[in-house]
Amino acid sequence: MAGLHDGHRERIDDKTKMLGFERLEEHEQLEKILFNVIPRGNTNPLAHQLIDQFGSLYGVLTAPVENLILVPGVGNRVAQYLHDLFPLLGSVERCMLVEAGKKYPVLDTIEKKGAYIKSLFYGKLTEQCFMVSLNRKNQAYRFDLASQGDAEETAMYTKEIIKLALRTDAASVIIAHNHPSGTLVPSQADIRCTKELVAGFNAVGITLDDHIIVGHGEYISLKKLGVI
Repeated sequence: MAGLHDGHRERIDDKTKMLGFERLEEHEQLEKILFNVIPRGNTNPLAHQLIDQFGSLYGVLTAPVENLILVPGVGNRVAQYLHDLFPLLGSVERCMLVEAGKKYPVLDTIEKKGAYIKSLFYGKLTEQCFMVSLNRKNQAYRFDLASQGDAEETAMYTKEIIKLALRTDAASVIIAHNHPSGTLVPSQADIRCTKELVAGFNAVGITLDDHIIVGHGEYISLKKLGVI
C-alpha cells in the first residue's frame, strides 16, 4: 500500500514552483531546506518536530548545534547545516554591497556601514564584538571576531583589539557589537571603551572610523552620536 507521504517531496517542489518558496508554510520551508542535507526519506515529521521544539523557523535556524542534535533524527551534519544558514545569509548580503569592478565593499557612508555591520550579526543571540578592517579607500577587506560573551555583555579589550588591527595592516577600523536585548542605547562601558580605543588607535596611526551597535536588525553609530 502506498504510504501517505509517497511523492511528498515532489509535491513540495511543485508547490514551490507554483507559489514561490517565500509563500510556503514554515514547516514546508524547513522540509525543503532539509531535502538538501537528508537526501532520502520523509522530512515532514522532523520539520514539525523542530518547529515544535524551537517555536519557529527562526528559532530552529538560530538554535545552538548542541541543542539541535538533541532532537531525534538530527545528527551533527544536519544540525551544523541548519546552524550555518543564517551566517550564509550575511555573506550574501555583504556580497551585494560590492560594486561592479570592485573586490571589496566600499563603506563610505553610514548606510553602507550599517548594512555591512548588520550582516555580521544574523542569528547571533549572544553579545559579540567584531572588528572590520578598512584600507585607505574605505574598502572592507576583512572582519574578525574580537570577543564573544553571553546574552548580556562581551568584554572589549582595547590592547587586544589594537594588536588585531596592527596584524591586519588596517588603515582604519570599524568596531561593532550587538545588544541581543535589542536596545540601541550605548552603555557607559560602551562609551568609555570607544574613547579608549580612539586614543589607542591614534597612538599607532590607525583611525577608529566608527563604533556601531546592532540590535534586532537596527543599528546606531557612536560617531554620529558624537562619541568619536
